Amino acid sequence: MNSLLYNNSLPFRITRHVLFFLMTVLLFTAILFAQHQDKSLSTVFLTTLGNSFFFFGYAYITIFLLIPEFLLKAKPLWFILVFLLVGIGLSALKLVFSDYIFYASIAPETIERSGVVNLRFIVVNTKDMTFIVALFCIAKYAKDFVLAEKLRKKLEQQHRKAQTTLLQSQFDSHFMFNTINNLYALSLLNPRKTNEVISRMKTVLNYIIEESLKDFVLLSEEVALVENYLQLEKLRYGKRLQVSYNTVGPLDDARIPPMILFLLVENSFKHGSSLDAGTPWITIEVQVKNEQIFITIENSKPQTILKKAKEIEKGSGYSGLKKRLNIIYQPKGFELKVKDLGDRFKVKLTVNKLLENTHTTYQ
Repeated sequence: MNSLLYNNSLPFRITRHVLFFLMTVLLFTAILFAQHQDKSLSTVFLTTLGNSFFFFGYAYITIFLLIPEFLLKAKPLWFILVFLLVGIGLSALKLVFSDYIFYASIAPETIERSGVVNLRFIVVNTKDMTFIVALFCIAKYAKDFVLAEKLRKKLEQQHRKAQTTLLQSQFDSHFMFNTINNLYALSLLNPRKTNEVISRMKTVLNYIIEESLKDFVLLSEEVALVENYLQLEKLRYGKRLQVSYNTVGPLDDARIPPMILFLLVENSFKHGSSLDAGTPWITIEVQVKNEQIFITIENSKPQTILKKAKEIEKGSGYSGLKKRLNIIYQPKGFELKVKDLGDRFKVKLTVNKLLENTHTTYQ
């Protein structure tokens, strides 16, 4: 049914117009026959059918020629003038062609017995045809409006998806290069751990390549990704890195855009632990409560970047993340706070919980 109404391919358009023509003829035939039962049904039908060609002709000329050529080009006076001239011309032609059959059948009081075609017939008929043309225009442009609105929403959705995909692709790969370097060193010093590191790297890369293309993933999947990432970072920092990672609530009952938690954690390492030559630390808490997801991350702030705190707070990592969240959740659907607490940074993200039954977990 939707294809018949909105599909603009030639077969559907022809079918749509033919059906509309037949429905209109049958409708007016029924109305006129009910009003003039002294006339035979075949006479009324043929009368309506013959006159319908003039009505539809006027409508098609107006919709597909006059409106595009004059009205849509900001020439309203020319449109009115040509519209009236076409209407008068078709009215005169129709009355001559039908020899007053239409009005003699349904409105004999409007017929002058002399049988001469005069201005009154033309004006009355033009008025009637103008009313039908108006109905046609309303139907035509109502349909066009619905199509345009659907197209607008589709383009808007595609634009949002393109923006989201672009922002998702802004992945900082510095940790991967560091991990590869550490992996090389580990293969020389402790070959037994090499397989474990390779396995974790494979899991992270698979997630980034495959799962990050989805609109949403289970929160438990994102948590598992970060667990693997933290293990790789511990390989880099050794025992001097202190990590606290806690989760609270049903993680399998909540969804989140992919890479959100990962980017928050990765950004904390980039602007905190990676610049701390002492004993860096990071605490991560993920909580699902009251239909919302709360993510809180704190990390140590080395002395070398104390003066750059404001720049980091407004850095590209959080800027890109805010743009992405704004596209997905709208401004009122999330809250992201980045605070400089003197000796540490604190990031807190709150988003609404989304449900999903099926999932694949990377461990």
